[in-house]
Amino acid sequence: MAHREPTIHKPELVVACSDCGSVPGAWCYGKAGQRMKGVHRVRAELYRERAGKA
Repeated sequence: MAHREPTIHKPELVVACSDCGSVPGAWCYGKAGQRMKGVHRVRAELYRERAGKA
């Protein structure tokens, strides 16, 4: 079976989160250790900076 990369539905997930330490492709986790519905503000800003350079 061929290896498939995970599908990323939220563009901000392509960068790692410097706030909670989530790797690219993984969701952000809150203080209670539960997956957040969105991403940390820091991660969203990192994505915007990255997208602006392209």
